[in-house]
Amino acid sequence: MKITLIKKDDVITSIWAGGESRQYFIYPVNSSYADRNFSFRLSMAESYSEEEAKYSNLENYTRHLIMLEGKAHVFHKNHYDLVMEPYKDIDVFDGGWESSAAGKVTDFNMMLSKDCHGKMTVVENDGTLKNELCTEHNKPFDFKAFYCGAGRAVFEVSTGEKYKISEGDMAILENVEEGALINIVLNDSKLVQMDICCIEMK
Repeated sequence: MKITLIKKDDVITSIWAGGESRQYFIYPVNSSYADRNFSFRLSMAESYSEEEAKYSNLENYTRHLIMLEGKAHVFHKNHYDLVMEPYKDIDVFDGGWESSAAGKVTDFNMMLSKDCHGKMTVVENDGTLKNELCTEHNKPFDFKAFYCGAGRAVFEVSTGEKYKISEGDMAILENVEEGALINIVLNDSKLVQMDICCIEMK
């Protein structure tokens, strides 16, 4: 198992018309969001305005979206709309849909190509997590990612090593074996967990 800690201050920020975004992780590491040749991408975006803004077209990708700060009204044309509150709602939708959102918010995105499957959840209590089988690909989840939206979180893996992340940081666990145990202790934390498996790891 390989563990990478990504600190908030080390993440590159990109400015767009209505706000800014931060790419925490992209896989493969030499792939490009602009070229749409990535298997999956984990990123955060902040909107400066309450006005409705369109989402980028991400055809052939599935998006998992959670609000970290602020309330957003998300619209998926010809499908549905919903009001999302921080850490309460997770929207999973086709990146090729014509989608937009209104609200001055900060959100977190998990973007998955058709070769990958994943799930996003909120960790609310201390406890031990067990890496499960990704039934869609009949293999263990290859990656586990944890984004700390507030407070601090401490992880202890089976080797006894401990890792700590604070607000704005992320922990990436790669090549996680099936059944691997991860003990998590939260300290006033808001922690988002993402599990990802792909058909073929490049």
